[in-house]
This record gives sequence, structure tokens and C-alpha cells, in this order.
Amino acid sequence: MKYLLIICVLFSNLTGISVASPEKSKVMKLLEGRHWKLEKKSFKSLGDDTDILLIEIAGDKALINYLRFRAMEALSLFPTEKTAVFLEHTADKSFAALARRGFEALKIGFSKTEPERVKKLAERLLLHRNAQVRITAGRALRSLDTPSFKRFLKVEKNAWVRKEAQK
Repeated sequence: MKYLLIICVLFSNLTGISVASPEKSKVMKLLEGRHWKLEKKSFKSLGDDTDILLIEIAGDKALINYLRFRAMEALSLFPTEKTAVFLEHTADKSFAALARRGFEALKIGFSKTEPERVKKLAERLLLHRNAQVRITAGRALRSLDTPSFKRFLKVEKNAWVRKEAQK
């Protein structure tokens, strides 16, 4: 009787996993490929909970980074509160390459609907230790708040960062 109960529990867990997997596998399939391009229609057609799966993928440190980066880019298509919170947290707390991509996704997805949110994050990232992150934040700030951008140019120590931010 005990073994039957264990088998039933295992079977129900495996059934739950196999039911949930196709959605994630579809998302993963869209993120893979040598000549990858963000296919808006394909991601949008997956449904409303696609952002949750993309957040899960982007936050999975066990995955190879290019899949995480692509998941970040795809998150720009889903301007939800969960997406914004995740991208802000990623931009603030992650290593430079992921932080930059998190901010870029937030900028693309939220600049029109929540420009103040993007501006606040850009201002925080102007203090980031990585120059590429500061350049990306500076470029975004240039279009969102010119006086803040000019202040950044005055306080930035590296001339090449100032020059790149102005491009």
C-alpha cells in the first residue's frame, strides 16, 4: 500500500511537470537559434503568462547567458508591473552585462508609458562602476531629461564615457 501511494504521488508530480513544460519549451525554442531575432508576434501569441516564464528564464543562473539576455530583450514586449520590478532589480543588482540588458529592456518597454520610472533607474545607473552601463544610462537620460544628462556629463570622470554617451 505504501509503495502504491508513493507511485501515485510520483505519477501526479510527473504529470504536472509534463503539462507545464510545453509552454516553457515553446518559449525556450523562441529564444534559441544562431541568427536570433526578437519575433514580437511569436512571443505575443504565447499568451499572458509568457512574461512570468521569461522572468524565470532570465533569472535562472544555471542557463547560458545568451538565453538569459534574449529573455530580457523579450521582456520588453510585456510591460507589466512584474516585468518592471524584475528588470529594475536586475539592472541594480546584477553583473554589468545583465544589468545593461535589463535596463535596455526596461527602457524599450516602459519609456512611453512610465518615463519617470526609466529616468529614476537611469539616474541610479549613472553611478554604476561599469562604464558601459553608465553610457547606456546616459544615452537614455539624454532623451528623457536633458538637464540631468548635462549634469552627468559634468561629473563623469572619463572623457571617453562622456563622448560615447553623447553619440
